[in-house]
Amino acid sequence: MHRRTSKKWPRVVAAGVTATAFLALFGFTGHATPVPSAPVPATTALDPTAYRWKNAHGTRELDGHGYFKRSCVSFAAWAIRTDGRPHTKSPDFLGDAGRWKAAATSSVPRVGDIAQWDPGVHGTGRRGHVAYVAAVDDDGRVTLYEYNYRSEFNDQRPDVLSVRATAASDASRYLRF
Repeated sequence: MHRRTSKKWPRVVAAGVTATAFLALFGFTGHATPVPSAPVPATTALDPTAYRWKNAHGTRELDGHGYFKRSCVSFAAWAIRTDGRPHTKSPDFLGDAGRWKAAATSSVPRVGDIAQWDPGVHGTGRRGHVAYVAAVDDDGRVTLYEYNYRSEFNDQRPDVLSVRATAASDASRYLRF
């Protein structure tokens, strides 16, 4: 996987094609191995800089979906609503990050999942934390888009976008909507 490092959100490039599907492109179908008709993309097309409330003033304004603007839950819910992927459950009006429930839960992340941390885990505070999974690498790391996570990407400021790569095992679980 190739990554560009900059202060802008990274562009992650990956084929998202299994070896079997790759060989099928060249006519090698194998004996009885099924070839998926559409591989699952390994990255997302979501542009986190398009978050509707990124320039909102005041920290206690509601976003109309049950969350305070520029909070981790507001951003994660917005990402689910706008990422163009099929979802079966709404991310709206679920409460604090530590209380979120989804259509499915997994310990193995997929692009489009929501990484969730229980309250108090890895310094998340009493409400927990959620972040959008933008990429999943072969080496067991995930790229996350999130708000209210202080990092070098956002000069240690709260209430702004952060993009970070971390071990997939860092989150308490992954939620699928």
